[in-house]
Amino acid sequence: MAFLGSRARRAALALLAGTALAGLLATTATAAPPAAEPDRVMTPTDVYMRDVVSDVGLEPHMYNPIWASPDVKVCPTAVACATSQFPVVGMMNYIFVTLRNPGPYGTGTDSGALRIYRTSPGGGMVWPTDLTWVATVSVVVPPGATTVVVPWGAVPGPGHFSLVAVWDSPGDPLPPPLTSDLQVNVRYSNNIAWRDLMSV
Repeated sequence: MAFLGSRARRAALALLAGTALAGLLATTATAAPPAAEPDRVMTPTDVYMRDVVSDVGLEPHMYNPIWASPDVKVCPTAVACATSQFPVVGMMNYIFVTLRNPGPYGTGTDSGALRIYRTSPGGGMVWPTDLTWVATVSVVVPPGATTVVVPWGAVPGPGHFSLVAVWDSPGDPLPPPLTSDLQVNVRYSNNIAWRDLMSV
């Protein structure tokens, strides 16, 4: 390089800089996480519930329908049904919630609380004021899928309403702050899942 003229030297340096920049950009693009929220903090553990079948727990997401989580369903018996059924007022029904471990933001066995809420038939969807508590279950979630079964006799209605399942643990807490918009909270937290229902 010392033997090159000033114009040739500048051209050679520009070429080297361009090559180095291209290599850096290629490395950065390969290392970047796929479509994850830029400021999502890694946590010791990460348990999640799917909002759609293809959901792998990334936050935020734009999957639809967001109100039909395949990991939250209601069945008429304590034996899991293939798809969620209409709960029957005045009868014992069963809520099935599947917790998945690990998600993309942490690993390891987790221990925490699964809380289930419902809205009122024909009522609002404001978080948390329009949510009525249904059950809280303490759960240990090892790697893999863990399904929790909750007997449910106090089905409201008949009418249209929703179930909301919430996972919370010291290692995988709910993200602050949650908003009053249920849909925003579900999209930005893999700890929350939503199932739209019609009781009969």
